[in-house]
Amino acid sequence: MSPGSDSRPRPASQAEHAFDLLERQLVTLELAPGSVVSEGYLIERLGMGRTPVREAIQRLAQQDLIRVMPRKGLLIVPIERTELLQILEVRKGLERLVVRLAALNARDDQRSRLSKIARTLATSHEDFETFLKLDRETDRRLDECAGNRFAAAAVAPLRTHCRRFWYASRHRLRLADAIAAHSAMIRLIARRDSVGAQKASDTVIALNERLAAEIE
Repeated sequence: MSPGSDSRPRPASQAEHAFDLLERQLVTLELAPGSVVSEGYLIERLGMGRTPVREAIQRLAQQDLIRVMPRKGLLIVPIERTELLQILEVRKGLERLVVRLAALNARDDQRSRLSKIARTLATSHEDFETFLKLDRETDRRLDECAGNRFAAAAVAPLRTHCRRFWYASRHRLRLADAIAAHSAMIRLIARRDSVGAQKASDTVIALNERLAAEIE
């Protein structure tokens, strides 16, 4: 077999897959906030090699979702009110930038996809798992429309922190309000209304802030 025909997965793609799996388990609290686990436990849990899992852990540590404690293990970072409010403070400005750029730069086909997401959200019957899936898809589409990879890289970990918080607070979250706020923002972006979209983005962040303020 020639070098060019080697179909084995490359280490980078394996590391990305490990990252996606761990991020999902952090968001859904399968890896519980405040718990301490070992690298070996995560390797066994994912059924993957040490190198891609270690790379994924390093990325998540940079995003402050996991903290490496030498000779003790890996701390799954707790959800704390003060830190979450600080995250939202930073995210607010970044999201305003992303939605403004998305409204200004999106192509017609991208606007059509956003409109479809908004319609799907509106008919999701307040199903939390569907909402979470569509929220992640929305973020990916907005980043594509905005076309600023630096903004996308900066806001991505903040969104993950917020999704994990939503999952932890899903029984207190007024899902109908969240769906309405997200749908309104997406529709405004699709209509090229950058000013309205920024205001709608602020509304989404405000929902998070009110929920975070209730953490003891």
